Amino acid sequence: MIFRASKIFGVVLLVLVSVSVTLMAQEVQKVAEVVVAGNDNINSDTIVNAVALKPGDDYTEQAVEQDKAAIMSLGYFSAVTVHTEDSNGGIKITYEVSENPKITGINIVGSDPISSQQVLDLMKTKSGQILNTTTLNQDIETIQNFYGEQGYIAYVTEDIGVNPQTGCLTVPILVHRVEEVDITDNKKTREFVFLREMKTQPGSIFNWKALSKDIMKLYSLDILEDIKRPEINPGSEVGLVKVVIPVVEKKTGQASVGVGYSSKQRLVGQARYSETNFRGLGQGLNVMWEQGTSSSATGGNGSYEVGFYEPWIDKKHTSLNVSGFDKLIYRFSSGIFNSSTLDEDDDIYNERHIGADFTLSRPLSEKTRVYVGARFENVDTDPSLLTTTENNQTVISDYVNIVQKGNVGTASVRLVRNTRDLDLDPAAGGYDAFALEVGTTDATRYKAGAEPTDAPVPFPFNGGFQKSSVDVRRYYSKQGAKTSPQDKRNVLAVRVRLGYGNGTIPYFEQFFVGGGESLRGYKEDRFWGNKMLLTSVEYRKPIAQSIAGVLFLDYGDAWGTANEFDIEDLPQTENFDGHYGTGVGLRVATPIGNLRLDYAVGDDGARTHFSMGQAF
Repeated sequence: MIFRASKIFGVVLLVLVSVSVTLMAQEVQKVAEVVVAGNDNINSDTIVNAVALKPGDDYTEQAVEQDKAAIMSLGYFSAVTVHTEDSNGGIKITYEVSENPKITGINIVGSDPISSQQVLDLMKTKSGQILNTTTLNQDIETIQNFYGEQGYIAYVTEDIGVNPQTGCLTVPILVHRVEEVDITDNKKTREFVFLREMKTQPGSIFNWKALSKDIMKLYSLDILEDIKRPEINPGSEVGLVKVVIPVVEKKTGQASVGVGYSSKQRLVGQARYSETNFRGLGQGLNVMWEQGTSSSATGGNGSYEVGFYEPWIDKKHTSLNVSGFDKLIYRFSSGIFNSSTLDEDDDIYNERHIGADFTLSRPLSEKTRVYVGARFENVDTDPSLLTTTENNQTVISDYVNIVQKGNVGTASVRLVRNTRDLDLDPAAGGYDAFALEVGTTDATRYKAGAEPTDAPVPFPFNGGFQKSSVDVRRYYSKQGAKTSPQDKRNVLAVRVRLGYGNGTIPYFEQFFVGGGESLRGYKEDRFWGNKMLLTSVEYRKPIAQSIAGVLFLDYGDAWGTANEFDIEDLPQTENFDGHYGTGVGLRVATPIGNLRLDYAVGDDGARTHFSMGQAF
């Protein structure tokens, strides 16, 4: 029994040794040779260099599969087949490849609005090459990313491929179009009032950047309080989107009746109605009546004005603005907030302007617009300004030099380029306006008699004149342009205005500088002349949700007619004599617009100016 057990044990041991020897022989099987077959255009070395197994390496099926995948990742082949055979004591590995076709041409389909050449320039895949699917996949990603960066929704469809008969590679691109634009929550404004301002229209190619600009245009209509985030929803079929824009309308109609006080008109009663969205059509309408109690107003102390604005009178976006007026204009006003002793003895100088004007405008491009207009006015200046009383004697007033009355008619043309991000309160962009006005005057002016007590002598002041002006504004913010009115930006704003006139220009047609709308820190219209230069710099910084602080510097002058239109109380110059106005201000956002309060210091002391909107 012991012998038999030993014999069985020996047999088992012999079998185990034999199996071990066989397994060891298999484990140490080496790669004898690596070859490539089936390639006509791709260099064999390129393929061999992609595989990890080299002659002399241990052979494993896992390594072969990895090398097969590496060859496929080169992108040149549609299939790779592996063959193995014994050779020279090892294994010969043959990788048989099926090459992709050679590209004879590339056809870009549906790329609009991007040109097919631009798409071709983005691609590394070129005509004359063997199709490389890896490179082509990278090209697809590059193309789609480029469209996205430009604001489009687009992708390369699954129909991309090479025609086996012609070798032409077709790259079909599906760029999404707008199926529908829906303005929601508008209760007063007609939908077409919004749509006509937008480039995003049914049938147009959808673009996020264009839609953002459209949103800012809608804000600039000044009829909306807010525009909520637009919704982009799938359309009725692939490649179409529906755009939904929820809006919040503001109260655009304002009627007011009140009593106030003006340094010029004294006690003032006023009734005003203004509407920037008349009948829900985006039209503008304003009616104003004002009655003061000042006893020295020319032609009475009331003012009347009515105006109408139609933003679209045809499909080319031609606009019309007309107004008629019978109004008093007070110059040299000190303002009701100012109590400087320099202003206590202000004389009341006023002019009554009766007339009408109209302006037609039309866009020349997206950012450029041309305006043509005409104006006729009859102007009368208070004749009591011609004389004054001194020592119980009536003598010629110093105002005799500027008292004029008569008719003036003008025709004008103005070219405006506007690249501001938001017209009402810009943070980036610019505004350039170039204007030319040609007019004629049929008026009367006065000169002093030989003696101080002589009556002023009237004489005609007739002839033609020309006035040209330039208005350039720039806005800078490190945070970039605004994408909505709620965006808060630190803004540096710069403005330069130039004016030049020649011919028979009446006093009331001079260039005027001074006051809250031009040179702060001075009386209204403090300086005048047939030439004008004004520069303003403002730094605007938000300090609360609806409040912004402003630091500003104004510098300028109007000059050139001192020998003709000088008065003693407000001396003028024949040559440029720059004046500074510096100060601080507040801008308070309200439902009716920005309230503006500025405190400025000039050559004549400090003044406070109150108005609406930004200074520029």
